[in-house]
Amino acid sequence: MMAAVLEAPGNLTLRVVEDPVCSEGGLILKVEACSICSTDVKMIRRGQKDLVYPRILGHEIAGTVFERDGIGPRVGERVQVFPGIFCGRCPSCRRGAENMCERIRIFGFNLDGGFAEYLLVPRESVRNSGVFPVPDGVKFEDAALAEPLACCINAQERVEVGEGDSVLIFGAGPAGILHALLARERGASMVVIVEPLERRVDLARSFGADLVVSSGGEDLAAQADEATDGKGFDVAILASRDVAVDDDLLALLTPGGRMSLFSGFPFDLAAPRLDLNQLHYREILIVGSYGCTPAHNRRALDLISGPLDVGRLITERVSLAEISRGMEHADKREGLKAVVTDFGG
Repeated sequence: MMAAVLEAPGNLTLRVVEDPVCSEGGLILKVEACSICSTDVKMIRRGQKDLVYPRILGHEIAGTVFERDGIGPRVGERVQVFPGIFCGRCPSCRRGAENMCERIRIFGFNLDGGFAEYLLVPRESVRNSGVFPVPDGVKFEDAALAEPLACCINAQERVEVGEGDSVLIFGAGPAGILHALLARERGASMVVIVEPLERRVDLARSFGADLVVSSGGEDLAAQADEATDGKGFDVAILASRDVAVDDDLLALLTPGGRMSLFSGFPFDLAAPRLDLNQLHYREILIVGSYGCTPAHNRRALDLISGPLDVGRLITERVSLAEISRGMEHADKREGLKAVVTDFGG
């Protein structure tokens, strides 16, 4: 079969590899759609802590069951694959935080992923609710966006976005737009997006943001003050790694406000200097968020089959042979989501 293989940092090649063999209790998926994540671009450029070479990338996957061994989805069934395979026994798994599993394995990181004609889904994934039926009427390319939406659900649950909240989102990339759509669905009364790239400002407006601010600093503070009548935002979501976490950012929040650190930060970033008394006296919460669980994934598919039109985020469709163009589309931030939808099989 053909696959996009990351041989080493900076070396993504399209080549023939052996077809996967169905393992005991597992299944073989004919990949129909695999969307490109900014993490894929980062891994190509500089690797990742869980990445093992050579590796077929791709972790936002949907397809058709081609072969199976034992129980699980039937051959021909349309499914979406949760990217993590967890142990089910560690303390994190036992409390329902499978994304924190001590022994987690991830498609496209330390297991071969979805940028290939076929994918081996092992027994542990099938057994531990890692394979989800794609609801009737949902396209494969839309189902492939369940995982990034599930990550947003995790973050917004952790900072309790709810009815009447004013929400400030940094970044109008795919994650930022998904956060905006999700916040509305959860009852937010106001959604404001900060995005410095002019080509994404218009995109953000088209997704229904109440206000899109194209700059930070004093201008952002003034516009935030006007938008919230001086009260500050209930929630801030950092869906960009290019945000300074400082006292000026904390000042944008109302007393009791919550901040979600959704995007990872550069490892060489200097530790932020914060006035901890702001956290203390104003009861500001700063909450981390990483990945998602199968429960979040299930809720994401429910939303995709219902009120959320995630297909609007797809601005580039490429074949597997054109995957470099898709990666470039994501890297240059020209649009939103690029999805591989033609695998040539």
